[in-house]
Amino acid sequence: MNKIEIGAVAKPQGIKGELKVRLFVDDFNSVKKITEVEINSVIYKIENFRKISDEEGILKLVGIDDRNFVETLRRCIVYADRSEIVVPKGRYFIADVIGSDLYLDSGKKIGVIEDIVSGNVDYYYIDTLEGKAVFPLVKDLLVAIDVENKKVTVKAKRFTEVVMYEN
Repeated sequence: MNKIEIGAVAKPQGIKGELKVRLFVDDFNSVKKITEVEINSVIYKIENFRKISDEEGILKLVGIDDRNFVETLRRCIVYADRSEIVVPKGRYFIADVIGSDLYLDSGKKIGVIEDIVSGNVDYYYIDTLEGKAVFPLVKDLLVAIDVENKKVTVKAKRFTEVVMYEN
Protein backbone atom coordinates (compact mmCIF):
# COMPACT_ATOMS: atom_id res chain seq x y z
CA MET A 1 0.00 0.00 0.00
CA ASN A 2 1.42 3.38 -1.05
CA LYS A 3 -0.29 5.08 1.87
CA ILE A 4 -1.35 8.64 2.60
CA GLU A 5 -2.76 9.91 5.91
CA ILE A 6 -6.42 10.73 5.40
CA GLY A 7 -7.46 11.27 9.00
CA ALA A 8 -7.46 10.11 12.59
CA VAL A 9 -9.98 8.11 14.58
CA ALA A 10 -11.83 10.59 16.80
CA LYS A 11 -14.05 8.15 18.70
CA PRO A 12 -16.48 5.25 18.36
CA GLN A 13 -19.80 6.13 16.73
CA GLY A 14 -22.75 4.24 18.15
CA ILE A 15 -22.59 0.64 19.37
CA LYS A 16 -22.06 -1.27 16.09
CA GLY A 17 -18.32 -0.72 15.68
CA GLU A 18 -18.39 2.43 13.56
CA LEU A 19 -15.58 4.99 13.82
CA LYS A 20 -15.88 8.74 13.62
CA VAL A 21 -12.87 9.94 11.63
CA ARG A 22 -11.49 13.48 11.65
CA LEU A 23 -10.40 13.96 8.04
CA PHE A 24 -7.12 15.55 6.93
CA VAL A 25 -8.27 15.88 3.30
CA ASP A 26 -9.71 19.01 1.69
CA ASP A 27 -12.93 17.34 0.62
CA PHE A 28 -14.70 14.12 1.62
CA ASN A 29 -15.34 13.40 -2.07
CA SER A 30 -11.62 12.72 -2.55
CA VAL A 31 -11.81 9.67 -0.24
CA LYS A 32 -15.44 8.55 -0.46
CA LYS A 33 -14.68 5.64 -2.81
CA ILE A 34 -11.70 4.09 -1.01
CA THR A 35 -12.05 0.35 -0.45
CA GLU A 36 -9.61 -0.23 2.41
CA VAL A 37 -7.71 1.62 5.13
CA GLU A 38 -4.73 0.92 7.33
CA ILE A 39 -4.98 1.62 11.05
CA ASN A 40 -2.27 0.54 13.53
CA SER A 41 -0.45 -1.35 10.74
CA VAL A 42 -3.57 -3.48 10.05
CA ILE A 43 -5.39 -3.26 6.71
CA TYR A 44 -9.19 -3.29 6.92
CA LYS A 45 -11.75 -3.56 4.13
CA ILE A 46 -14.38 -0.83 4.22
CA GLU A 47 -18.02 -1.80 4.60
CA ASN A 48 -19.31 1.76 4.50
CA PHE A 49 -17.88 5.29 4.56
CA ARG A 50 -20.28 8.18 4.84
CA LYS A 51 -19.89 11.91 5.15
CA ILE A 52 -20.80 13.97 8.19
CA SER A 53 -19.01 17.05 6.83
CA ASP A 54 -15.90 17.80 4.79
CA GLU A 55 -14.01 17.47 8.09
CA GLU A 56 -15.57 14.26 9.41
CA GLY A 57 -16.81 10.90 8.20
CA ILE A 58 -18.21 7.70 9.68
CA LEU A 59 -16.23 4.62 8.77
CA LYS A 60 -17.55 1.05 9.12
CA LEU A 61 -14.92 -1.66 8.74
CA VAL A 62 -15.70 -5.20 7.60
CA GLY A 63 -15.76 -7.57 10.58
CA ILE A 64 -15.52 -4.87 13.26
CA ASP A 65 -18.76 -4.81 15.23
CA ASP A 66 -17.47 -4.04 18.73
CA ARG A 67 -17.51 -0.52 20.16
CA ASN A 68 -14.91 -1.53 22.76
CA PHE A 69 -12.44 -2.53 20.04
CA VAL A 70 -13.03 0.77 18.23
CA GLU A 71 -12.27 2.58 21.48
CA THR A 72 -8.72 1.14 21.30
CA LEU A 73 -8.27 2.87 17.93
CA ARG A 74 -9.04 6.35 19.27
CA ARG A 75 -6.48 8.91 18.00
CA CYS A 76 -4.90 6.39 15.59
CA ILE A 77 -3.97 7.64 12.13
CA VAL A 78 -6.06 6.33 9.22
CA TYR A 79 -4.18 5.68 5.96
CA ALA A 80 -5.55 4.97 2.50
CA ASP A 81 -3.86 3.84 -0.68
CA ARG A 82 -2.75 6.87 -2.67
CA SER A 83 -4.13 5.36 -5.89
CA GLU A 84 -7.69 5.36 -4.46
CA ILE A 85 -7.68 9.03 -3.46
CA VAL A 86 -9.13 11.44 -6.00
CA VAL A 87 -6.94 14.52 -6.34
CA PRO A 88 -8.48 17.35 -8.39
CA LYS A 89 -6.32 18.97 -11.07
CA GLY A 90 -4.16 21.69 -9.56
CA ARG A 91 -4.20 20.06 -6.11
CA TYR A 92 -1.50 17.89 -4.53
CA PHE A 93 -0.60 15.83 -1.50
CA ILE A 94 1.32 17.57 1.28
CA ALA A 95 3.69 14.59 1.21
CA ASP A 96 4.59 15.52 -2.37
CA VAL A 97 5.53 19.09 -1.41
CA ILE A 98 7.69 18.20 1.62
CA GLY A 99 11.31 18.02 0.49
CA SER A 100 10.76 20.59 -2.27
CA ASP A 101 13.13 23.48 -2.82
CA LEU A 102 11.68 26.90 -1.97
CA TYR A 103 12.45 29.73 -4.38
CA LEU A 104 11.61 33.40 -4.51
CA ASP A 105 10.14 34.70 -7.78
CA SER A 106 13.47 36.52 -8.24
CA GLY A 107 15.07 33.09 -8.76
CA LYS A 108 16.87 32.94 -5.39
CA LYS A 109 16.72 29.60 -3.61
CA ILE A 110 15.67 30.05 0.03
CA GLY A 111 15.85 26.50 1.36
CA VAL A 112 14.06 23.16 1.60
CA ILE A 113 10.51 22.58 2.85
CA GLU A 114 10.75 20.23 5.85
CA ASP A 115 7.14 20.12 7.02
CA ILE A 116 3.69 21.57 6.39
CA VAL A 117 1.08 21.95 9.10
CA SER A 118 -2.45 22.40 7.80
CA GLY A 119 -5.05 24.61 9.36
CA ASN A 120 -7.02 27.64 8.25
CA VAL A 121 -3.70 28.58 6.66
CA ASP A 122 -0.96 26.08 5.89
CA TYR A 123 2.32 26.74 7.69
CA TYR A 124 5.49 25.77 5.84
CA TYR A 125 8.58 24.91 7.89
CA ILE A 126 11.82 25.37 6.01
CA ASP A 127 15.53 24.81 6.49
CA THR A 128 17.44 27.81 5.11
CA LEU A 129 21.03 29.04 5.07
CA GLU A 130 19.96 31.47 7.80
CA GLY A 131 18.49 28.69 9.96
CA LYS A 132 15.03 27.27 10.49
CA ALA A 133 12.06 29.37 9.43
CA VAL A 134 8.29 29.16 9.13
CA PHE A 135 5.79 31.06 7.01
CA PRO A 136 2.04 30.94 6.46
CA LEU A 137 1.05 30.22 2.86
CA VAL A 138 -1.25 33.22 2.54
CA LYS A 139 -3.19 33.77 -0.71
CA ASP A 140 -1.04 36.56 -2.15
CA LEU A 141 2.26 34.74 -1.51
CA LEU A 142 2.24 31.64 -3.70
CA VAL A 143 3.43 31.83 -7.30
CA ALA A 144 3.58 28.10 -8.14
CA ILE A 145 3.91 24.60 -6.76
CA ASP A 146 5.61 22.16 -9.13
CA VAL A 147 5.44 18.73 -7.49
CA GLU A 148 7.11 16.97 -10.42
CA ASN A 149 10.25 19.11 -10.09
CA LYS A 150 9.99 19.47 -6.28
CA LYS A 151 9.93 23.27 -6.51
CA VAL A 152 7.77 25.87 -4.74
CA THR A 153 7.98 29.51 -5.78
CA VAL A 154 6.74 32.46 -3.69
CA LYS A 155 6.67 36.25 -4.14
CA ALA A 156 9.87 37.74 -2.72
CA LYS A 157 8.40 40.94 -1.28
CA ARG A 158 5.48 39.23 0.43
CA PHE A 159 7.71 36.41 1.71
CA THR A 160 9.90 38.86 3.63
CA GLU A 161 6.76 40.26 5.27
CA VAL A 162 5.46 36.90 6.58
CA VAL A 163 8.51 34.69 7.21
CA MET A 164 9.62 34.12 10.81
CA TYR A 165 13.16 32.88 11.51
CA GLU A 166 14.13 30.98 14.65
CA ASN A 167 16.83 32.56 16.79
